[in-house]
Amino acid sequence: MRFRAFSLISARALTAGAFTAVLALAAVPATAEEKPEDPCFDGKLSIKEVLTACEAFIAKGSDSKKLLIRAHSVRALGLSATGNLDKALDEMTAAVEIDPKRANSYFMRAAGYDAKKNYDKAIADLDTAIGLNDADADFYLLRGRVYARKNDFDKALADMNKKVELDPKGINGYSSRGELYRKRKEYDLSIADYTKITELDDRNIMAYVDRGWVYVLKDDLDKAAPDFDNALKLQNNNALALVGRGVVKSRQGEPTDGSADLALAKRLEPGVFDEIRKLGVK
Repeated sequence: MRFRAFSLISARALTAGAFTAVLALAAVPATAEEKPEDPCFDGKLSIKEVLTACEAFIAKGSDSKKLLIRAHSVRALGLSATGNLDKALDEMTAAVEIDPKRANSYFMRAAGYDAKKNYDKAIADLDTAIGLNDADADFYLLRGRVYARKNDFDKALADMNKKVELDPKGINGYSSRGELYRKRKEYDLSIADYTKITELDDRNIMAYVDRGWVYVLKDDLDKAAPDFDNALKLQNNNALALVGRGVVKSRQGEPTDGSADLALAKRLEPGVFDEIRKLGVK
C-alpha cells in the first residue's frame, strides 16, 4: 500500500518539498518477509544517517529487487528533502533500471523532472507509468499538472477528468481541476469543483479560499464574503482569506473598510499580494 501523500503537493507549484511528498507516496513498502534489520529502512535516523545507511545497503547488494528499489527510493526521498534533486533523480533512474516494469519508479522520477521544470521528460515518464498501470489516478493527476504548467490546458483537463473518474473522493483532483477551470475562465465549473470539495470535507480551508477568489473574479461579492469568513473561522491567520475579506469589504463599502485585513495579511505573508495577482485579480 502506498502512502497517500500526494495531497501535499501544491497545485500552484511543484517544489523540492513537493517532490519529497511524491516520493513518500510512491515508496516501496516491504512485505512481511522483507523487513531486514537495516537502518536504511527503520525510519528512526536523521536524513544524513539514512542516506549513508541506504548507500551501504545498496553497495553490499541484495537478492531482492524490491528492497534495492526501496533503498534507492529512500535515498531519493532524503536527497530531495535536502534540495539535491539531481542526485535524487539519479537514484530514481537506478530504481527504473533495476525493474523497468515498475510504474511507480517512473512516477517518482517524473515528479523530479517536474520539479526541475523538465516537463517533456516528466510527461515521457508518466506516459510510461500509465502504459504500465492505467488504473492509478495519481499518474493522471501529475501528468495533468505538468501539462497545465506547459499551458496545454486541453490535455491537462483530460487527465484531471480521468483522475476524478478514477478517484471520485480524491480532493486533490477537484482542487487541481478547479484551478485549471479558473485559468480557463470557466468560473462556474471551477466553483462546482471547489463546492464538491466542501461537500467531501466541510473543514477544507483552501476550498473556501479558492472558491471565494473565483467569486471575486466573477464580481459576485455577496457569495465571496461568506467563503472568506468560513476560511477565517477555520484558520484566523490565513493570509489569502484575509486579503479576500479585505477586498470584498473595500469593494462593497468605503475603500478603507478592508485596510485592517489587508495590512494584517501583508504582515503575516509579505508576498501574499503577488499570489493574488497571479490569480488574475486586479
